[in-house]
Amino acid sequence: MIDCTKVSDISILHVYGEVTLLELELIQKMITSFKKCRFRKFLLDLAQVDHIHFKAIQSLVAEAQSLRSINGDIKIVHPNKQTREILKFTGADQSLEDYSTISEAILSFLKNPGPEHAGAMNWAGEASGNPDPVVSMN
Repeated sequence: MIDCTKVSDISILHVYGEVTLLELELIQKMITSFKKCRFRKFLLDLAQVDHIHFKAIQSLVAEAQSLRSINGDIKIVHPNKQTREILKFTGADQSLEDYSTISEAILSFLKNPGPEHAGAMNWAGEASGNPDPVVSMN
């Protein structure tokens, strides 16, 4: 299962269970959909992930490189020990930044917001007081 929340112009994908090639396909579809709406910054929250397929890591690296060419990125949050080992084994630790907390990862984006989103409002309309939406995909 994957839940999605938004903070400013950052999409946070909360992933649960295993990340097989099937889940990777869903993640890629979500990213593609968000990119069409001009969202280019993604956090992949792996706090509840038991295992991630090494090919999924390779695909995420390629997607991150593509996003960087348009002032975006994918960052990993709270990978477990096994995921860190896979990141290191595949060399993805050199390409994908990882953070211990979602807050740290969000701050890393806010330090370099990108020219098109400098001073952007909350996706749900911070002025209206509406909470950020949550999208669940099974």
